[in-house]
Amino acid sequence: MKKLIVLIDFSPYTQTILKLAFEWQKSYDISLKFIYKIPGLAPTLANSSSKDQIIEFEKKEAGKAFTDAINKLGVSHGDVDFLAIDKQLTHFLSEETSQDDILLLGLKGTGFLKKLLIGSTATDIINHLNRLIIALPKSIEHAIPTKLALACHVKYPLNEQALSFLLNTLGSSVVEIELLTILTDKEERGESEAYLNKLKDKLSIQYRCTVKLYEGADAFEIIKTRYRNFPDNYLVLQKGSRTLNDQLFRKFFINDLVHDGQTPLMVLPCEEE
Repeated sequence: MKKLIVLIDFSPYTQTILKLAFEWQKSYDISLKFIYKIPGLAPTLANSSSKDQIIEFEKKEAGKAFTDAINKLGVSHGDVDFLAIDKQLTHFLSEETSQDDILLLGLKGTGFLKKLLIGSTATDIINHLNRLIIALPKSIEHAIPTKLALACHVKYPLNEQALSFLLNTLGSSVVEIELLTILTDKEERGESEAYLNKLKDKLSIQYRCTVKLYEGADAFEIIKTRYRNFPDNYLVLQKGSRTLNDQLFRKFFINDLVHDGQTPLMVLPCEEE
């Protein structure tokens, strides 16, 4: 069974993440595993035994907080798996998750997202883990995707195997896919259009599929206007692509579109060498 790894922090946003995770479990028949990184507040000069006691106490308290949180949702504790860890989060996820797992995390607000360009938990996970990642804005209340906006570029070919895995997971809930690219060079138009149409031919067998090429100074604003406040429309980017590597594109697609436009984000893993 496919597994959704859900990262929580017991902030006020946690209830939203829990609700959405169980919604995905019900819709897609996937198992859930919730991960919480304890703060590890042991004093620097504390001996090993004292540190271990503090860590165990924090883990027990986290378990109680998790039980309380899901009880508020009316969900049986036996239906889920919860783990409080004291290891560095990205290192733990790298060792304990596989390419068949999906990571779900929340983007909590402006302050958090401003750090997204210079370093944060979300950025570390996207940068260092080659996994399928779902990042949801704070205001999302319903998150079953019906349309995917798939950002593509001919110079960064899609990981079609990862896309197929995603589409198989989502099943019939997705009915439409928009293949989009932003042209920064008019000479790219012909090659880019040919690449997107080739993808369209493959995807049109099962989905209503369109191709959109955006160019000009207002390209970013046009895209943001199109996807503003549609929580069932997901933006899909690929790790290693221009949209995640280039600072301008990263600022737009993550800060402006995901935060300001409240558009849920998926990040596809790149092909492993």
